[in-house]
Amino acid sequence: MLTAAIKEDLDKLVKIGIGKGGILNDMMVSNFYAMLSSSAKTEENYNEMMRYLENKGILIINDGVEADDSDGDTEASEIRPFDPSKIDIDMKTMELSSLISRIRYGEVNLNTAFQRKAGLWPDQKKSQLIESMLLRIPLPAFYFDGGDSDNWLIIDGLQRITSIKEFVVDKKLELTGLEFFKDLEGMKFSELPRMFARRIEETNIITYIVKSGTPVNVKYNIFKRINTGGLELTPQEIRHALYQGKAAEMCKMLAGKKEFKTATSYSLRNDRMQDQEFVLRFVAVCYYGIDKYEGVPDNYLNGAMEFLNQENSVDREELERSFVRVMAAAEKIMGKYAFRKLAQDGMRRPINKAIYEAWCRNLFLLDEEGLRILFVQKDKVYKEFMKMCQSDSFLAILKASDKKSFGQRFIKIEKMMGEIIDDYKNSGGKF
Repeated sequence: MLTAAIKEDLDKLVKIGIGKGGILNDMMVSNFYAMLSSSAKTEENYNEMMRYLENKGILIINDGVEADDSDGDTEASEIRPFDPSKIDIDMKTMELSSLISRIRYGEVNLNTAFQRKAGLWPDQKKSQLIESMLLRIPLPAFYFDGGDSDNWLIIDGLQRITSIKEFVVDKKLELTGLEFFKDLEGMKFSELPRMFARRIEETNIITYIVKSGTPVNVKYNIFKRINTGGLELTPQEIRHALYQGKAAEMCKMLAGKKEFKTATSYSLRNDRMQDQEFVLRFVAVCYYGIDKYEGVPDNYLNGAMEFLNQENSVDREELERSFVRVMAAAEKIMGKYAFRKLAQDGMRRPINKAIYEAWCRNLFLLDEEGLRILFVQKDKVYKEFMKMCQSDSFLAILKASDKKSFGQRFIKIEKMMGEIIDDYKNSGGKF
């Protein structure tokens, strides 16, 4: 039973949560519980504490995905060795007017996965970019994926291109915060003297265009290495930009499913496409195939996006049904501990990518009877999986990114589930 002192502190947590829109991070709540006296750390108190917060209108979320080594070293394993002769990048010096013309005719894609990051610059910084052109100060190089000559994707230079579009094409930006051309303060492009407008249009820029013959995995690596925007792109944002079409649409749609959000306890952020990456991991292990994994996680997930984009790769409705089925089963069996490491202290850990993949695939492969047995035996599932999570050998294969460890994760979970199901059947258990 919660003491008056504990409730008093809980009310302070409630106040914090209300100040954050009725939300508290699971890490805050878990640490609050961990600091209770040993006599107060009971399952009954934990459950009462969670009910207390819930009754006060506080939603507990977990923002975290466990930072582990299962994705390998990002610097060392970004990409498999490739034939340098296949990299086809064209360097051009061109007048800014040529790029402006492309922007005007919609031939530069400003509606990519990272469109929301356009316009991060304040008007003063945009204005100073324009002033740099008036001063004839060279601009940094622009990088584009020119695989589609009518639809260049921006690899690097989004903020600069957005600023130029707002000033020259849209004619909305009013110059402000200028250091040298203070007399132009408050002016739009259409109000500039022709000689100044012409100087902007005739500014020479350097563009690097990655041409269509370059392999997609190489393009992905170029995005990762070159992008220097104000907010570094996540791997899934890059994939979303490179693999437009069915794959991008499906990942976004499935990430919005209530069953997925519930199974992951609303832990996966959607502002940086973390949730869509987890959807893709489901597609990779359940449809693309674990046999395709060669030890480089990024390449594997890139391949899954490419697979999903193929016309007859998987039926949309079937994929949606199976995804919802697996997420609902995971939540039903493991509750708030789904896809996480378990420990004796009862604290909920962040979601673990390797555990997520292994559980997804094995639940996906089970028939309805198997899923029902695991639900009936969920207490046993919890205990057996906790034992696994206390095993150094299991923890080691969760952290490793090599092909052998990757495969062993699925085998270990399959064996645990299979033994529980067989024991139940052999004991004559009934529903």
